Amino acid sequence: MGLLRLGMIVAVGVALLPADSEQQEMLYNRAALAAHWTVTFCDRNGATCEQASALWGTFKKKAQFAAQLAYDTVSEQIASSGDQQLSDARIETGTLKPGDLEPTWRGGAQSSHAKASGRLVVKGGS
Repeated sequence: MGLLRLGMIVAVGVALLPADSEQQEMLYNRAALAAHWTVTFCDRNGATCEQASALWGTFKKKAQFAAQLAYDTVSEQIASSGDQQLSDARIETGTLKPGDLEPTWRGGAQSSHAKASGRLVVKGGS
């Protein structure tokens, strides 16, 4: 489904491109100019880029601190809860009793397959 959707988007994109070589050249020049303008933003606006760089650095430090704080908190909770409580939390049984979790039937010698004898055998029936 994703490949079909991608194919449709590419087909629409190609269909919208100009067919005339003069228009193609004009579109190419505009795209190149837009890319150049985007790449040289910091050359034209040095103060803005310096301020953005400082803000980005502050944001990265805060994000690293928050991640470390969350990791330490979770690690302390796990260490203080003990192994027994952790294993009880992993096995959520709800209202089931331990006997309910044990299987009552195991396959093996009791079962007879219909292809082996050529007929269907029902055991334990009246």
